Amino acid sequence: MLLGMCTPTQAAEEDSSVRDVIKEYVAAFNAKDADKLATMWAEDASHVDHELMQTTTGRDQIMADIEVVFSEPDDIKLFGSIASVRMITGEVASITGEVGVSISDQDPSLNRFSAIVVKNDDGWQIDSMEEMPVPQPLSSAAALAPLDWLIGDWQDATEEDPVHTHVHPAVGGAFLLRSCTSEAAQSTQIIGWDARAREIQSWTFNSDGSHGHATWAQNGGDRLLRTVQTLADGRIASGTYVIHRENDDEFTIKLMGREIDGQPQLPTEPVTVRRMPAVSN
Repeated sequence: MLLGMCTPTQAAEEDSSVRDVIKEYVAAFNAKDADKLATMWAEDASHVDHELMQTTTGRDQIMADIEVVFSEPDDIKLFGSIASVRMITGEVASITGEVGVSISDQDPSLNRFSAIVVKNDDGWQIDSMEEMPVPQPLSSAAALAPLDWLIGDWQDATEEDPVHTHVHPAVGGAFLLRSCTSEAAQSTQIIGWDARAREIQSWTFNSDGSHGHATWAQNGGDRLLRTVQTLADGRIASGTYVIHRENDDEFTIKLMGREIDGQPQLPTEPVTVRRMPAVSN
């Protein structure tokens, strides 16, 4: 992605250098080079393994876990691929892809990963990484089935200019179409399954000319929507929406970690959204 502050050449160089972080990490891991790996994690980094439901915080603890793996007699190797790199700012990037582990003669296991890397005086470092099993849906419609509860009409509980939302499946069910309307604005969102990245993604277009892209991740019972948006004036906004499903007829949504051109913004209060009763004919 090209940022307003970057020339195309700069953006290409940054994309390449970010990809090199993962390549260098895999090479260092396969060489059991713990010293090199330690320099590639930020001091307060975090690692989340969704399959094991484990969160590890801090470089020291992450490296302690890696040292345990290195002490095992089995020959353990990493391999993988990068699906996408998105420059959030000149010093922050988001990476998604797949990572596999082969252990001696066992069949390799494959996980999907998403990472945030930050650039500082020591170069690019991993700030956070999440790993989750690779889903194997039979179709795009099957991949979106966990979001079927969103289908219908909704309205948020705010008193000023409430937003009405309508969600319905596209023909064939490969996409969900979500339209949001208030007196002041209107937006259209397309939610679909990216078979290459193996994740749910969405594309949003707003009436003021702004537009954005998000990746949807599962975090326990919540959905995390990591977004990058081009505002109407050309600035870049990013943040994470947290959707918490209370029940089939109510959910809350909150925007966290919002930045505009790298500048942190004040967090927003959660908004409650309720299903509107069906209109009888």
